[in-house]
Amino acid sequence: MINQVTNAVKDVGLEYILNKVIPANSFNAHRLSHFVKVHGLQEKMEERMFKAYFIEGKNIYDIPMLVELAKEFGLNASEVKNTLESTKYTDEVNHDLIEAKQTDITSVPKYVFNSNSKVSGAQDSKVYLEILEKEFAVWQTLGLKSNPENIDGQSCKIGEGCK
Repeated sequence: MINQVTNAVKDVGLEYILNKVIPANSFNAHRLSHFVKVHGLQEKMEERMFKAYFIEGKNIYDIPMLVELAKEFGLNASEVKNTLESTKYTDEVNHDLIEAKQTDITSVPKYVFNSNSKVSGAQDSKVYLEILEKEFAVWQTLGLKSNPENIDGQSCKIGEGCK
């Protein structure tokens, strides 16, 4: 499965070194994401955490490692450490999990288009383009939801394993 995923992401221009990945709970990483959001760094930090996890083999639950990543963006190490050692942003992450379950997001990656069609798992870019074109056409002409479409691929169940 590692080779299959590695090849699939390579086809879209990504390089994962999955044999270095440390399976870890991502809860602290999600809390850090909420923390950096107020600094306007959420997207950059999430990209950096993906690199740390998928390429560098870093433990994304480890608070000292997350503090080091935050320092790369000029954030105060003590503030980040104190935040992650507390329960701050726990409610926000739990809210995200509840919202995901309510919208039938039970695995990652999963993309929802126009609050309607869903694509999960690794997919060829053509699949995404077809869904985008379909949903854009519906939005443009009707402004209404079309018949939902679910496309499944390799993904990891939230709180479970990968398939």
